[in-house]
Amino acid sequence: ARFKKSDDGLLLLKKNLGTTWASKRKRSVGSSGGMRTPSPTLVEESSAKSAMIRQLRLMVKDALENEMAETAAWYAEKLVSLSGGELDDVLLLARSYYGGGEYARAAKILEKLIPRQIVAQFASGDTSKNTSAELRARLLAARCWLRCNQYATAVAILEPALVELSNNFGCFDKDKYNTNINNKQDVMDPALIPSSAARALFSVGESSNIQTIHLIHEDNDDDIDQKENNEQENVRQGDDTLITEEALIDLAAAACCIIGQAYAAMENRSRAVEWLQRALMVDPKCTEALSLLIDRKMLSVNEQFILRDKILQVLDVSESWRADLYAAMLGTQDNNHFFSNSTNNTEEEEDQGGGAIPRLERIHGLGDDPQVLRARAERLYYRHDPRAAYKIAKRIYNADPFDLRIVPVYVASMLELKESHELFAVAHALVKSYPKHACSWFAVGVYYLLVRKFDAAQRYFHKSAKINPRFAPAWIGFGNAFAAQDESEQAMAAYRSASRLFQGSHLPLLYIGMEYLRTNNLPLAKHFFHGAKALCPHDPAISNELGVVALRQADYHNAIQFFNNVLELFQRLPEKAPLKLVCESSVSNLGHTYVKLGEFSKAAHYFQLALTIKPNDPSTRAALAAVYHVLGGSYLHKAIEYYHMSLAIRPNDSFAAEMLTRAIKDVLDIDDPFDFPHRTLPYIFDDDRRTSHEDNLHDATMRDASPIRRVVPLPGDLVHASCDIDQD
Repeated sequence: ARFKKSDDGLLLLKKNLGTTWASKRKRSVGSSGGMRTPSPTLVEESSAKSAMIRQLRLMVKDALENEMAETAAWYAEKLVSLSGGELDDVLLLARSYYGGGEYARAAKILEKLIPRQIVAQFASGDTSKNTSAELRARLLAARCWLRCNQYATAVAILEPALVELSNNFGCFDKDKYNTNINNKQDVMDPALIPSSAARALFSVGESSNIQTIHLIHEDNDDDIDQKENNEQENVRQGDDTLITEEALIDLAAAACCIIGQAYAAMENRSRAVEWLQRALMVDPKCTEALSLLIDRKMLSVNEQFILRDKILQVLDVSESWRADLYAAMLGTQDNNHFFSNSTNNTEEEEDQGGGAIPRLERIHGLGDDPQVLRARAERLYYRHDPRAAYKIAKRIYNADPFDLRIVPVYVASMLELKESHELFAVAHALVKSYPKHACSWFAVGVYYLLVRKFDAAQRYFHKSAKINPRFAPAWIGFGNAFAAQDESEQAMAAYRSASRLFQGSHLPLLYIGMEYLRTNNLPLAKHFFHGAKALCPHDPAISNELGVVALRQADYHNAIQFFNNVLELFQRLPEKAPLKLVCESSVSNLGHTYVKLGEFSKAAHYFQLALTIKPNDPSTRAALAAVYHVLGGSYLHKAIEYYHMSLAIRPNDSFAAEMLTRAIKDVLDIDDPFDFPHRTLPYIFDDDRRTSHEDNLHDATMRDASPIRRVVPLPGDLVHASCDIDQD
């Protein structure tokens, strides 16, 4: 301390240390006076260290590419120590932990890279090559917390970095669209088209109005060498480099998708839809957001068409294949094309939703793509053509037996076709390969539902839902198993769980309405049917159920209107369309409505039309026989004939047996069977007995809702209902 206080002290210190120190200092001082140069030994050590750091980085990246997460983490730890904790090296270490499933550990490391105050904002066009380390750290940390089921933490990390982006990109607002669901082309409000500032964000590399702040790092020698190598590589590649740059994933869209996933997991549908659609607006290549919207059934049919039009506005003209693929994936359960005014549409165009799938097959060469085939199978299944859907699903399953995305439609088709042996084999293979996957035990539950072992079906559906509580098909199958045993309360509880998970799907609401209809709670049944119709306006099952409710409420004119909606669909279908079988119940119920109105000739006409669809249906034959019995006269012999046909198919039908006895007695008691027809059966429609006998006819032959419901495919999510199984 004394030496430092005087100039003489420095000289005395030099003298005590000796001439060696002075000579070293002299060699380290340049002729210009003052700038120190490292010794050759230090330069060699620094060069060796830099070479070692470069080698370690290459080894870590190569290990990550080859799925060797543990090896990558081992070398990444050494890399972080040598480089002094550079941001990119810490990110490599976090990626290694993430690849090895150590999500909380990776998130803890990344916390050091994320400042408390926001210094950077995501912008459209951000990729892995031009995004700051802080933003990439935020993205990876959010993914880690998402894996740890810490959804609120993931949102808190990413949402502040997307404030400016969310202000420039409008979110989904269906009220600002004017969509006519009866037309194939949807009308959009120009006010929803992005502004010029927002449109500028759609193009990568264009200037935008968003002031983005990025972290600035000093370039060291290694970075300069790397940039020079990249520039030389770009010169050699020519135009291919530009194509590669445009094909990079937009990290801003990825961040929006992660927030949407987190909100979906927290069952906040409105916020999830907002962020997932924003991800698609920022970058239409973000198929993860689109798949989540479709698989989780977050959008109604009408909203899916709105989203399709919004995506088409953002897509480039050169990406027609992507536009056709998205059009094929969206709106698979809609039958709107059957209600169009044109009757010249080919069956293939109707099947493939306006020709998107044929274009994918013939023009773009994607006919064998699993996603295209799955979309085609789903469309066929929703058109109630399980045979065609089964063929396509089996084709995908044979090519890739462990593609779980096709399992739902494959299992559902086998349930419809009653392929119990094949369904057992598929379920056994799935359980053997994926014993901890909900879809495997769901397939087992569907098998026991097919063989009518409902207790076992309930057990395995419950196991599937326990493995993955957000797997809505398991809840729907659980409800179907209870409904098959007339346990309405438990069935509705399961359907409500599915409705909470599938807020854009009409199926849970439809099934809840069926259960209320079964228990004769008509106001609540009507309420849920209207809710289902708002989500999917053109499902014939919904119109049939609404007609049944109106018929039970003695609102015959509205009942006729609902049944006629299905009849209109029936008349527009091709000759051999499988969907015609679904319309049979509504045609038969339309006959019952005219029976209630006393118009027996029209009732007989619609019963005959129903028999052309389903010739061996005993209930329809009994209903037609009863109408002929009422008409009397020469129709009595036809009534006896149809009573016999009905009893031949279903011998234990007490209504048909009793009415056959009465019809034979009436024929024997009448001298002139061709005399006034209505006088022959006074005991059926006397004033004091008219209502009771009509109710007997109605109860014995009319079909309300199906006690056994169809399993319906959605990319992983299933179950639909048909209304042509008798409930006598």
